[in-house]
Amino acid sequence: MKKASTDMQHYRNNAWACVRCGICKMTNPEKIRGQKHADNCPSGTRFKFEPYYGSGKHELVRALTSFRPEIGIDETLLHVIYTCTQCGACGEICEPVKGINPYHASAALREHVVEEGFGPLPEHKTLIKSIMNYGNPWLSPRASRTRWTKKLGFKPKNVQKEKVSVLFYPGCTQALDPVVQEVAIATARLLQKAHVDFGMLWDKEYCCGSTVLRVGDRATFNTIKDYNMQMFKELDIDLMVTSCSGCNSILKEEYAEELPFPVIHTIEYIDQLIQEGKMKPSKKIASRKATYHDPCHLGRYTDVYDAPRRVIEAIPGIDFVEMDRIREYSWCCAAGGGVRTAFRNDLALWSADLRLEEAKETGADLLLTTCPFCEQNFKEAVAQKDYGIEIMDVLEVLDSTLE
Repeated sequence: MKKASTDMQHYRNNAWACVRCGICKMTNPEKIRGQKHADNCPSGTRFKFEPYYGSGKHELVRALTSFRPEIGIDETLLHVIYTCTQCGACGEICEPVKGINPYHASAALREHVVEEGFGPLPEHKTLIKSIMNYGNPWLSPRASRTRWTKKLGFKPKNVQKEKVSVLFYPGCTQALDPVVQEVAIATARLLQKAHVDFGMLWDKEYCCGSTVLRVGDRATFNTIKDYNMQMFKELDIDLMVTSCSGCNSILKEEYAEELPFPVIHTIEYIDQLIQEGKMKPSKKIASRKATYHDPCHLGRYTDVYDAPRRVIEAIPGIDFVEMDRIREYSWCCAAGGGVRTAFRNDLALWSADLRLEEAKETGADLLLTTCPFCEQNFKEAVAQKDYGIEIMDVLEVLDSTLE
């Protein structure tokens, strides 16, 4: 996905190119006939009014740049703007055809309402305040960020004190939320088992600012980025790996041009290790039929589709099956873009339910993903309704196959 244009006046010209043809609402226009799941927009499908779709976002850009202040910003408009999950699905359809991306309109709208003093939403402000106070959105003391490492049985190096090749950057959610903490543990174990010379920032790790930018607060994001860049530029490493899809996308989208080292998702790095023969899954797990959910921030944002599938297929005992909507046409779980924070029950869990039903149709008893937010959302939905499906990160399963 190309970097979003967030200047409303600049994007106004692009928005006028939208003719409301409706293809941005489709999963895949080439396969629409015969495809069971034809929708691609969680907020539009949920609320069923034009402003909630990508084409509607273009209408809002045109209105706010052409008729403001006659067109006001009220609670209804904020609901339309902030229920967009920013999954980017609309852009996968529209950009190749018209050269415009409705996701960019959504990003521009959010930054506009923040600049006007109407956003972000109160729930988002609590999250941002936590980041500025604690370096994470979870209202947790910075010292608690590394408690999960006590379960490793070894102590990773400190990259600020020792020279290492690889920096493992778990991200706030995997480090601090017990629901997905096992992913950070599994990742560190895998790196150790493959004899990777890696280390961490320990309690000096700070939020990447992804959620802050996604809710439109670019000024605060820039403050976070400046803090992180000062620290990153002092590191003597060759590569940063992160197992958070949100961290991965924002670091590649907003940080990469200034970073002195490349960034990749851990699933990409693990895939490389397997392809090079440096990691060999050999211990067969109990036979499982598994399907995979493409996270928006790993797939549509950074075009990583094949690596997770290759890793899954390398796991002994896994019978891998695909859902109807996959890869760039995957259905968003609706945990991102600040939606789970502000609209958990009304949209995030509703969207997760639809995806779980789709996974259930494959006959799978295991739903795999590579994003902590997707995993959080699916696990909560499964806790409320029994789908007969277990939710895990790909690396959690892989870890159990290595001696």
